[in-house]
Amino acid sequence: MARFLGSARGRLLAVLDTDQAARAAVAALTESGIEPARIEIFTGDDGAAAFDSSRHGPGARFLRTLQFTLMDQMPDFAYYEAAARQGRSVISVRVKNEAEMRRAVETLRQHNGHFINHFGLFTTEEFERWHGEEPNLPGFMRR
Repeated sequence: MARFLGSARGRLLAVLDTDQAARAAVAALTESGIEPARIEIFTGDDGAAAFDSSRHGPGARFLRTLQFTLMDQMPDFAYYEAAARQGRSVISVRVKNEAEMRRAVETLRQHNGHFINHFGLFTTEEFERWHGEEPNLPGFMRR
């Protein structure tokens, strides 16, 4: 079973629409000095499972419910889950500091990344909205 992404804190997440764009973005991120171990790609059903608490038992479902009520980032997880299920790639970068985050955002933008968000301790910073037709999600899950 795929692992569960309990929290996005300290991560920059982005959607890339093609495998080619995702591979190029990862290569550019590593060339910019980000260690490969701090970059993850989520795609397909296994990638979607990282965001889908229903596949990880009652503890994970309880955590997501609590997060959804207390944190502004939880609706974003539905978008990332849907993107992975649609065959897109969700790239996660665990950034070390503000400067590295800004460089990573620009790199992802250069490779047509969208729905780029950084998840901090108390806030989510949005850098790029979703491009194109949004996933079919319930209204309460939309931003």
